[in-house]
Amino acid sequence: MNGKIAAALLLTAAGISYEENNRLTLCRLSVESFRLPKEFNGFSIVHLSDLHSKYFGSGQNRLLRRINQLAPDLVCITGDLIDKRRYHRNGIAPALALCRELAQERPVILVSGNHEAAFPFYPELQRALEDIGVTVLENQALRFYREGAVLYIGGLQDPAFIRENRTAFRQEVFRLCREAKGDFTLLLCHRPELLEEYGAAGADLVLSGHAHGGQFRLPGAGPVWVPNQGLFPSLAQGVHRFGNTAMVVSRGLGNSLFPQRLLNWPEVVFITLNRQEPSLVKETGKK
Repeated sequence: MNGKIAAALLLTAAGISYEENNRLTLCRLSVESFRLPKEFNGFSIVHLSDLHSKYFGSGQNRLLRRINQLAPDLVCITGDLIDKRRYHRNGIAPALALCRELAQERPVILVSGNHEAAFPFYPELQRALEDIGVTVLENQALRFYREGAVLYIGGLQDPAFIRENRTAFRQEVFRLCREAKGDFTLLLCHRPELLEEYGAAGADLVLSGHAHGGQFRLPGAGPVWVPNQGLFPSLAQGVHRFGNTAMVVSRGLGNSLFPQRLLNWPEVVFITLNRQEPSLVKETGKK
C-alpha cells in the first residue's frame, strides 16, 4: 500500500470517527398517561444525559442552538455531566458552559451520576450549578405548577454515593414516590437497570441515562455492552415499560472510558407529555 492510499484511509477513518462522536441527533418521543393533569397536556421536556465534560462547538453553541430551537418547557439532565477522569477544576467548564445558558431561558433540573460520585470537585460543581439557577435534586423532590395543576418531580442521587447499596437506594425511591401523594410523578435518575424498582414504587415517568446507547451498536444485534447490564442489554435507549411506569433512556452525549461510538450518535431527547383520557384507556383494554 503506497503512502497516498494509507493517508487517504487514515483521513477517512478520522472523519468517520469524528462524525460518530459529534453528530447531534434528535429523538422525538411522546408519552401518554391518563394520570397526567390536563393542564400539562403538551408539556415538553428536553432530556440530556452523559455529557462527560464534552463540548459541542465553542461554548456548547451547537448543542444550545439545537435545544433552543425546540423551546422546551423544561430541561432535565440525568447525570454524568462531568467525567471523573478529569481530576481538575477545568473538568467542570463544559458543564457550566451548557447549564449557564440553559438556565437563563427555562427551568433546568439535574441529578447526579456515578461520575459525579467519584469526582473530587463535585460539591464545588453543585454549588456553581445552583448559583447559576440550576436545580440539583439529591434524593429530593419539587412540585412544578402549571395553571394550578402539579407535576411532582423527584431526583435520585446515584447509588455510587452510597457504595451501590441497593436496599438504601430502594428506600429512597419508595420514599420519593410515596411523598408524591398521588400526583403525577416524574422521576429523574441515572441508572436504567433499576426500572423494576421505579415501577414497583409507582413512578409514572422515569428519565435515565448511563447506558450510552450501548456505545457500540451492531446491525441486527443492537447495543453491545452497557455498564451494570453487560452484553447485549435490553435497556440501552428509547422507551421501556414496567407496569404503569414508562422509562426513557437517553443514548447520551459524550463518551467515558472508551472514546469512540459506533452507529450510535449523541442525542438530544425531546419528550412531549400527552394526557390520555381514562375512557380511551378502558375502551382499549376491552379489545
